[in-house]
Amino acid sequence: MEIAERELNTSPAIASQILSKVVESIEPRKGVEYNELRALALYNQSRALERLSQPDDARRCRDEADAQLDEAKAPGAMLAIQDRLADTLIEIGEFRRAIPFCEQAIALSGRNAIKVADRFWRVGRTYVRAGFKRQAEEPLRNALEIFRTQTNDPRTPVVLIDLGNAVRGTNPLQAESHYREAARIWEAANRVGQATTAWVNLGVLCAELDRLPEALEWYGKARTVREGDPATPPARLGSLHNNIANVYRRMGAFEQAVHDVESAIRLLVPQGDPLLADAYGTRGLIFRDQNADEDALAWFRKARAEHEKRPSPNVSQLAETLENERAALARIGRLTEASAVEQQLAQLRGTAPPVRKHDLGPLKTKAAGTEGTVLIELDGRTLPDAVYRDHDLKTIEDQLSAIVDEEAVGELDGHEFGPEKTTIFLYGADAEAMFRAVEPALRNYALCEGARVTIRQGVIERQVVVTRSR
Repeated sequence: MEIAERELNTSPAIASQILSKVVESIEPRKGVEYNELRALALYNQSRALERLSQPDDARRCRDEADAQLDEAKAPGAMLAIQDRLADTLIEIGEFRRAIPFCEQAIALSGRNAIKVADRFWRVGRTYVRAGFKRQAEEPLRNALEIFRTQTNDPRTPVVLIDLGNAVRGTNPLQAESHYREAARIWEAANRVGQATTAWVNLGVLCAELDRLPEALEWYGKARTVREGDPATPPARLGSLHNNIANVYRRMGAFEQAVHDVESAIRLLVPQGDPLLADAYGTRGLIFRDQNADEDALAWFRKARAEHEKRPSPNVSQLAETLENERAALARIGRLTEASAVEQQLAQLRGTAPPVRKHDLGPLKTKAAGTEGTVLIELDGRTLPDAVYRDHDLKTIEDQLSAIVDEEAVGELDGHEFGPEKTTIFLYGADAEAMFRAVEPALRNYALCEGARVTIRQGVIERQVVVTRSR
């Protein structure tokens, strides 16, 4: 199956053939783990068929995979399968379905603190993406506590953002503290592109607290950086325009609000971005605030349809959209339809999983100043499109993992994915030895062109920029 996963981007037809044989070979075998392996193969086959423009067959494979997991009832006991299923389900946007496997991976974890922290972070971020913010708080706090024990761990500010998003509705002052700390970390490292993420979240928070001029200041700061960088993805600009439109809407500056939300929609429609639902909802809110409920209703329904296109719509965002639709129907006297939407709302809110408490006992951490770390930051924006199309993260991770295992110099401990860069984490006793082992692979893989590598031994570090072997 590993070979097929590596072929997904470059040779989806070959990947599909391999995966069909994998499913066939597993078919006679019974047990939870075999159900999970069949599901994993079918999800990957679905991805291959999507790349081959066979949507009906892709949907059939995904439905079969779902059925395999449903038949298993509960996750199995093999950590490697749980990790792979969790990662695959997250990658295809099945956030709610991924949660049990994320949780099971935590339960099956050993005592390695960093690996446990990665799994806490993964489940916390997945809860946030699924719209279950209360459930996200405890695992994100656990992850943050562990990452703070590491010197300048690049995951710390990202977890701070996720935790801020989880608590913003219940504890806005704490959320603001997390956003500001993340901003300070990135600004101190001269990572202003990443700092815009914190600034935008500060803008959202200020808008929700009715600190509207301050919200516009944060958005303006982010806008200057993002519009000044030609590599900024259109979706990030579209999201920012939508946020700005909402502030002007709250101010009653409807003409400016319409201008910004229409800019957001123009940027988001070609991308098919999930944030398009938010922009449609904003357009509906502008109509609502202008007492044009029929027009507002049409846009709320467009927002709802866009949310429901996703494999796992964000529950809190979809609930907000449904509530706006219900209220609009009630205001124009369509009470039967409003009642039907209310029932859908109740059903949706009943899907929330319980808030879990994780108690793993003492975890093993390396003594300060002794652990070797290699951080490989891949350029996620400015390489040629063909590089991102034909080279994938999993392939280089598999290569690096095999190298450090074979040479017994350390271990690969996952990655942190962001809009501008992806960081791969390697840990071992001797950071320089790890880098020497993996350097040839980095220089021979196009996705690693221009990667910034931090080689850290305790508090001492140096950096190398990867250039490809010719």
